[in-house]
Amino acid sequence: MARILVVTDSTCDLPAEWIRQYDIRIVPTYVQFGQESFADDGVQITRTEFYHRMVSSPFHPTTAAGSVGETSEAMARALNDADHVIGITAAAQLSGLFNTFRLAAEDTDPARVTLIDSRQTSMGLGWQVYVAASMAQAGASVETITLRIQRMQPFIEVYAALDTMEHLRRSGRVGWATAVMGNLFQIKPIVSLHEGVVSSVARVRTSHRLFEALVELAHHLAPFDYLAIMHTVNPNGAQRLRDALADIRPETPVPIVDATPVLGVHVGPNGIGLGIVRKIT
Repeated sequence: MARILVVTDSTCDLPAEWIRQYDIRIVPTYVQFGQESFADDGVQITRTEFYHRMVSSPFHPTTAAGSVGETSEAMARALNDADHVIGITAAAQLSGLFNTFRLAAEDTDPARVTLIDSRQTSMGLGWQVYVAASMAQAGASVETITLRIQRMQPFIEVYAALDTMEHLRRSGRVGWATAVMGNLFQIKPIVSLHEGVVSSVARVRTSHRLFEALVELAHHLAPFDYLAIMHTVNPNGAQRLRDALADIRPETPVPIVDATPVLGVHVGPNGIGLGIVRKIT
């Protein structure tokens, strides 16, 4: 039986024990403050340190993909340990990661590498990696895994409930006028990512209403095949959200994950969110 390994980038936000269990290979992405660059690995800069710096630094953080060389090395190591590699990256519409992986595949052994644009990030990407890696470990073929992921993608959505629009404004992800008006009236938005497209789905005035709106949205979208709760240094809010969704939890595990700083650049601290795969029909 051919051995298949999955290589992905660090924005996948998968729990560490799952990464170990399925031997998932991770290529770090980077956050930058001015000329300083830190790997998004939780070691060079912790989540807490990142958000502390985010609010205190004169530089708004930016993000960057790992180099082609670094990605090629990770891919070559995976190919040494497997017959075939499936590379799954954050959305090509939002990041240069897919192109970096493509160039790395060309540098190594393109005939033994299959690339998939997840059209997602955080646990929207993570669920695809989890399913691919668990199928690979169970002996599924590259073709079967690829078809399964393609089938999943239209049913995957990420939602983020933001404490402020300020970080979206500074990252350039929303229009200047919209952001200014949102900050002026202290608007708290819920934004979604679906198949590579970022949209605003709700705007409220209070944290209480923001939480309620996210819970209502989740109930509207249920049932789920997979559900993850995400947060940006807001573990209490994440646990409260998980508890509020107890009646619609799927049979699969429901992890709480501290979202990647690469997402936090746009979201800011104190956010909560959902990474869901709706029931595939």
